[in-house]
Amino acid sequence: MPTCVEQQEVHAAEYLLALDYPQGVKEAFLEEEKLHGGEPRYRIGIWRVLARAAYDPVERSLWIDRIRAAAFDEDGEDRTHAVETLAKLGYRLVGGEIAAMERATASENGSLAPFAAWTLANSGKPEGEKRLASFLASPDATLRYVAAYALGHLPKISASTQASLAAAIDAEPADSPARVYLISVAAMHAPKNVEFPFRVELLDAVVNGSGAGAVEACRALARVGGDAELPLLTRLLDSGDADLRAAAANALLRIDRRVPHRLGFLDLAVIALYALGMLSVGWYYSRRMKTQEQYLLGDRKMRPLMVGLSLFAALISSLSYLAYPGEIIKYGPMIISMVLGYPLVALVVGWWIIPYIMQLKVTSAYEILETRLGGGCRTLGSLLFLSLRLLWMSVIIFASADKVVVPLLGLAPWTTPLVCVIMAAVAIAYTSMGGLKAGVLTDVIQTAILMTAAVVTVITITVSLGGVGAWWPGSWHPHWPEPTYFPKLEYDPNARITMFGTILAIFIWFLCTAVSDQIAVQRYLATRDAKAARSALCISLAADFVVFAILACVGMGLLAFFQASPHLLPDNQTVLGDSDRLFSHFILIGFPVGLSGLVVAGLLSCALSSLSAGINSTCSVIAVDIIDRLRGKGKAGGAADAGRVRQLKLISLLVGLAVVALSLLVNMVPGNLLEICYKVVNLFVAPLAGLFFLALFVPWARGFGALVGAACGLAVVVAINYWQEITGTPGISFLWGMPLSLIVEIGVGALVSLIPIGKRRPMIE
Repeated sequence: MPTCVEQQEVHAAEYLLALDYPQGVKEAFLEEEKLHGGEPRYRIGIWRVLARAAYDPVERSLWIDRIRAAAFDEDGEDRTHAVETLAKLGYRLVGGEIAAMERATASENGSLAPFAAWTLANSGKPEGEKRLASFLASPDATLRYVAAYALGHLPKISASTQASLAAAIDAEPADSPARVYLISVAAMHAPKNVEFPFRVELLDAVVNGSGAGAVEACRALARVGGDAELPLLTRLLDSGDADLRAAAANALLRIDRRVPHRLGFLDLAVIALYALGMLSVGWYYSRRMKTQEQYLLGDRKMRPLMVGLSLFAALISSLSYLAYPGEIIKYGPMIISMVLGYPLVALVVGWWIIPYIMQLKVTSAYEILETRLGGGCRTLGSLLFLSLRLLWMSVIIFASADKVVVPLLGLAPWTTPLVCVIMAAVAIAYTSMGGLKAGVLTDVIQTAILMTAAVVTVITITVSLGGVGAWWPGSWHPHWPEPTYFPKLEYDPNARITMFGTILAIFIWFLCTAVSDQIAVQRYLATRDAKAARSALCISLAADFVVFAILACVGMGLLAFFQASPHLLPDNQTVLGDSDRLFSHFILIGFPVGLSGLVVAGLLSCALSSLSAGINSTCSVIAVDIIDRLRGKGKAGGAADAGRVRQLKLISLLVGLAVVALSLLVNMVPGNLLEICYKVVNLFVAPLAGLFFLALFVPWARGFGALVGAACGLAVVVAINYWQEITGTPGISFLWGMPLSLIVEIGVGALVSLIPIGKRRPMIE
């Protein structure tokens, strides 16, 4: 594909943006747009660069709209270039655009048809890739090399397309300009760790080729090249072709970013010592567990400090530990406003919810539902909790293994299931042996580790950059969305985060968790009285505030560090596009040997705390809400012998094994499972809590009304969270899902309960 000087400038700018060197690019091309915004073809390149450089989605959409207008103007002289640009930007076609591009794939214009097929492939249309594969056998050389060029930009291609590509390479003459494009895309999609048969020919295209062919070969080496190609690419930096120089420089920089990083022996020793310590705690308490009360509730005599720290550790996962800094990096400190809701949480939960729960003297929170709303609601609540917590634990263990342990240890992807088994085995061992006391003590230790790890990260970044002032933002970063405050009447229901929405969401989440989540209820019941449980809640909130503040500093520090040193980013990643991954990558490159192991132990502590709490709480629900009810209270109620404790340990073991089994299946489900699973878990927080609010605070509530209310509440939160997927149009912010769901459920449940269907039971005294 021949290039002019203007297009060379566009390509160089795109290389800089992809490598995360955006400084000056946007400003330069805004000037170009003023001077050349009316010139066909070049204007499309200008708009493409400005769309890539835009931080604001609205601004990006404005540039894309200009490109779209040119792409669907059938008489426009730069339509082909506009369609190519939409494909390069990954634009997904909607509505009538799909039919227009399907018609364009039959165009007699040599380049338009494959570019149109490329846009269809980007939009999830299988026929797009099939059409590109068919072009590989075309007698028209232009169609063949443009189709190959397009296939090289797809993240992956099917086996049938691979076969068509192999046949096209065999049929392509050695002196054909299209051949380098064919072998380039074959190199890009070749299996890893398999010798590429056309490597010598690809390198020859770099050495002896010229113009667009050599540039295309450099593009392939940028994706799959290694240290052996560095001398060759370095020589190209003296080429007289500016486009080739830029392509070679881009390949050199990308190859340098693929240098592997591994944890050292001392780091691994620190992690092993941590795991051994957790197992020792479980073994110590295993000899002291004599009754069900001791195993499930710690004899109801546990100290508020330990219970509070345990509650904090149980509700923060390794994903949250990584996500908080990522949120700060990409969207700014607006999320910090959630801490303003903590005093309200302490007041309402501590002085209203907790005293009510503590006077009931139950073992499972779901006993409350049966007393007020009947056995059906208790069964529904128990099964919802069990299914959600099993899913929650399996996702956490898989994500911790796949996103943290395997990359940090430099292990092959196939080892992920083995890592899941090892992590779960540690959590199962110390939890099933020592019960709640072992879980609480290990949670306290893990809280100290994860706090220390976060502090060490901030100190390391500060020393590396030369002081706090180097990473503390002196002004609002241009890529951070402008803050929206409800008191200033700037509220927009479609805004991603507002101060009022954040405070309301965190308040509702804590309220729902405190009243319906067995993890929280179990820990409140493990203390002596309401005062001690209230103290535990306040300690948990204080720990959450401290860790969140430290992680906010980590996020701002990581942002400054990688903006100052983008060459330290992994290949094909950017600061904003991969903000959630920066913390784990910094662990590998930023710490001295030994400290990396400590921080990894902090990440693992989040996962194991969640697993321990989940195993313990599900064990209590299974024992009390399922086994005891099936056997009858006379046989199981108040069991205090060694046999009962052995039964509880066996349940814990079986729960852990179920989690391991589910974690091994997680990666088999298509789609972005981690995001989907967490959405599903959060979907049920408010509907589950609504059952408890009806049971505890609506005197006329009936079981039938509660079930109808739960169904309505679930429908509301599903509609809010998945409105765009259901209707194709943007909906209100996801932060409103839980509050509105809870309000609807309580309102509908209270109204339907006025209908005399089912028995009305007295309030719990």
